[in-house]
Amino acid sequence: MNYNHFTISYITALQKNLKIEIVDGDALFFPDYIQPEDLENLKTELQQIWEHSESAITLLKNKEDAKIQLGLFGLVTDFDLALKTGYLLGDRVVVIDYIFERIINKKPLDQIDIPYLGSISSNLVLALELAKKGRFVIIPNPFNWNADSKKIIAEIVEKTTMSVELMSLLNMLSITTLCKLQPYTIAESAENYERIISDQISHTDAMDRTTEEYAYQGILGGLLTEKLINEAEFQTLLNIPLTEYAEVIALQQNFYTEYLRKITFGGALHAENNIEELKKEVLNLIEERNDNVYKKIVERAGTITGVGGAAISLWATMVVVSAPLAITGAILATSGTLAALIKSKELEGTPVINVFSKLIT
Repeated sequence: MNYNHFTISYITALQKNLKIEIVDGDALFFPDYIQPEDLENLKTELQQIWEHSESAITLLKNKEDAKIQLGLFGLVTDFDLALKTGYLLGDRVVVIDYIFERIINKKPLDQIDIPYLGSISSNLVLALELAKKGRFVIIPNPFNWNADSKKIIAEIVEKTTMSVELMSLLNMLSITTLCKLQPYTIAESAENYERIISDQISHTDAMDRTTEEYAYQGILGGLLTEKLINEAEFQTLLNIPLTEYAEVIALQQNFYTEYLRKITFGGALHAENNIEELKKEVLNLIEERNDNVYKKIVERAGTITGVGGAAISLWATMVVVSAPLAITGAILATSGTLAALIKSKELEGTPVINVFSKLIT
């Protein structure tokens, strides 16, 4: 049995009973297909699966088969962006259940907003392959099983106005040490970014000093990573299938700690500088690599098998008229030799630069 069996069973139940299909990497859900008995079957199945929910908590406590575990909190609309942000910070992303405890098991089934349920569930179904690899984990709401969660929330309520977002943050903070998690979120707007930076992030001081610093780094790292991904030069990251994206990053040794240190150096005040510096380093490496590959092709054109004049001409045109991101899958497809040259070890950079240069080309 897969050690992440609770999450796998949970997502599989959603996919089966809500009739969600995966087509060309997209999750398709049709509300009109859902009958009352489908919701009844889903509730029954999830109730049975829930009997094993503690196994997911134990998995995190033991940090089984993971280097860095990230806990996603907050109200997130763009789930794909949220997960891709998380996988740049660690090799396992953890989310708190919402569907079973807040929808299926709480509301009368005939009052459930089916399109809304299907939308949330579709996001989780897209993460099923990552769950099978142990990279995505769902846990019950800590408020229902962790005494510290209620205690921390009660203390903060006396000092400030409680919101859903803040409660979500405190819930995740309450299990940061217990479950070896680094909390993170995405802002999805400039207004939310400023609010989290100026307000929510200050509540990390509800924890001990070490946990506070760890949590602060994770939250700041998540917000800055989201900013980076949304830079025009990096938006191709959003087109990469989620599982492939996470695997490319996980294969690079020492990436997570080096990246987080690089992106959060100097705190929020240095945010823009850090992003610009990283962007410059990545683009410079790609441009250097393009130039070196082009020179090698020209030098060896007479002896290389598989690179014809048309391919060289196409490559030269792309190098001359295009930005550093000219090395794309379409160009590499012209020749296996080109692809081999791209992987030349002499052009490798740091773990951080290597990962981004692979993801955006």
